[in-house]
Amino acid sequence: MLDWLRRNWHRLLVHVIGVGLAIWLIVMYQFGDLALPERFVMLRTGMISLIFLAASFACTPISKLIGWRRLTLIRRPLGLYGFGFALAHLFVYAWLENALEWELIWRDLGERRAMLVGLIALLLLVPLAITSTTGWQRRLGKRWKMLHRLVYLAIPLAVAHFYLLDRDFKEVPLTFAIIVASLLILRLPLVKLASHSRIVKNVKIHSK
Repeated sequence: MLDWLRRNWHRLLVHVIGVGLAIWLIVMYQFGDLALPERFVMLRTGMISLIFLAASFACTPISKLIGWRRLTLIRRPLGLYGFGFALAHLFVYAWLENALEWELIWRDLGERRAMLVGLIALLLLVPLAITSTTGWQRRLGKRWKMLHRLVYLAIPLAVAHFYLLDRDFKEVPLTFAIIVASLLILRLPLVKLASHSRIVKNVKIHSK
């Protein structure tokens, strides 16, 4: 058991945080004595989703920078929790906030750019979540990597959704934008090559 925990503590931590946050939101909605519980949960699910998605996006470049490859093992659960909270975000908006009044929802999509941008980001995440398993990776082969490059578009669109929604306080969405832009830069071929060379050099130095 202790050996398993040493090897998988990071994966366990992701699940504890994800499930814990979901339980916290349910408790706050039911018993939190909030003036606007639907709005509270909707805003928090959106924020939590973006944090999980950004963390998932960060796993590969950070693992290469610090040389800890096991970090990539939590990329999938982080992404799936991000997708799950994004679905909850949409559910709260459509059902709890607007009681599935499609006329109002369609009007929002037509009049508010943030809503359309957010919906596109979520739709882009759907095939990524469905094909996130090892089985789908084997079935799709090289096409799997091509499909999952949609994340390069989905996460910036999610940040844009956040930025367009918040009219008064831009600091937090701008912080997310800077983080995501930095992660995109780290994935550029020249930057990846430089990072790889630096890691190899450090390994050689420590091995002497």
